[in-house]
Amino acid sequence: MQRPRRSRRSTRPYSSVSAEEPCSSRGWLSARRKPSKRARPIADGTPLTDEILVGIFAGLPDLADLVRCAGTCRRWRRLVSSEAAFICRGASLRRTRGFFLRGLALGFFHTHRRGAAPRFAPTASASRRLGLRQPSSLNALVDGLDDGLFDSSRLVASRNGLLVVELRHKKHVLKLCVCNPMTGEVTVLPPLSGKDSLGDYACTVLTADDSDTTDQSCSISSWYRLLIVYRRQSFAACRTYSSDDSAWGPEAEVNVPSVITANQMTAMTSTGVVVGNTVYWHTKNQVFVLCLITLKAHFMNMPQTGHDPIGNAMLGVSPDGRLRALQVMVHVTFPSITVTERGAAISVSTMAATDRKWEPDQEVIPVAQWLSAEATHVRLRWVCEKSGVVFFSAGCDDRTSDMYALNLDKKEVEMVARHQHGGRDPLWCNLHGYEMDLMLYLSSLGMDEDYS
Repeated sequence: MQRPRRSRRSTRPYSSVSAEEPCSSRGWLSARRKPSKRARPIADGTPLTDEILVGIFAGLPDLADLVRCAGTCRRWRRLVSSEAAFICRGASLRRTRGFFLRGLALGFFHTHRRGAAPRFAPTASASRRLGLRQPSSLNALVDGLDDGLFDSSRLVASRNGLLVVELRHKKHVLKLCVCNPMTGEVTVLPPLSGKDSLGDYACTVLTADDSDTTDQSCSISSWYRLLIVYRRQSFAACRTYSSDDSAWGPEAEVNVPSVITANQMTAMTSTGVVVGNTVYWHTKNQVFVLCLITLKAHFMNMPQTGHDPIGNAMLGVSPDGRLRALQVMVHVTFPSITVTERGAAISVSTMAATDRKWEPDQEVIPVAQWLSAEATHVRLRWVCEKSGVVFFSAGCDDRTSDMYALNLDKKEVEMVARHQHGGRDPLWCNLHGYEMDLMLYLSSLGMDEDYS
């Protein structure tokens, strides 16, 4: 089988920010990082050596504690940043329990023009911390090496710092690419063609941030596994690509009580949400549930909000690691002390921890007060799993809508990008939010002297 092709910008996989080897790519992190200078010792009031402090940081059981330590002083922040790869090898920090890390969300990719490469729109905080400029084409990662690689491409997944891009999908050939914009790593996977070719499919990517084990094969930032689910003539099937083997695994049958219809498969276009050993895809008014261990799957219904939902829904994850369903609602009444406001809102339903059913009470977050007076059309675009950031558009229609980011923790909304007049194509096509992985987030703290 053909071996995957990597960008020549780096000779190592995704863990390109560790201290052992410098990164030579044009990734966002390396472009922002300044040439290292020998730092003067900074007094922090403790006699502990750097080695002892790093050992303490690596043994912290809670990610929130580590982030607080990084914000204590410049010395601790630089230690956490420079030794992020070592710290993240500890199994205790593998999952973010009960804690959204807002800084993971950097913005979103979208297709602004037919035939163009995906373009990145950063949030205000990402622009400040990483020096990202708008617009930024995905082709910048391979500029001068494989110009136009991402022209006419389509994003199919985005999780934990990795993007999965469909480079070519003809009748009998599927060609995918996995890239990390933070490090600049680009890997073109072996194509699926001939008897391995497939039609519509859904996919997701699992990384070290999803692992709760001490298995060293998935304990470093470079490890990932790409999962695709699709239909055959009489059954559902799946395949995985492993970064360890640099090859596709064999096709496996998915045990589903009822046949997946073509319409259901077509609707499963968003990245699968991962909770433990289970992947969830939203499809129309249902959720497709796949157990990664047994490859057994079933459908379950989306929650009923009771507030005139308009079929505008996406899946996410709660801070304590439970499945969530987010839905846009209209014509909802919000009582307050003096007024009653009618407008758009986002409903958040959470899966119960015991019986795997939706909890009866939903959280309703009004967003109308953050929008322009002309906005009549609200649409969910992306839910970031680990940062609690929700991207949604609002305007008169798909061609005149602005993009907003909702912080589920603080219940605050900020505008991320404004629409541009005069275009014939709908805005925000093929939109995928982007979160960096935990190790790169910790590495980036050393560049932010204003971090607190």
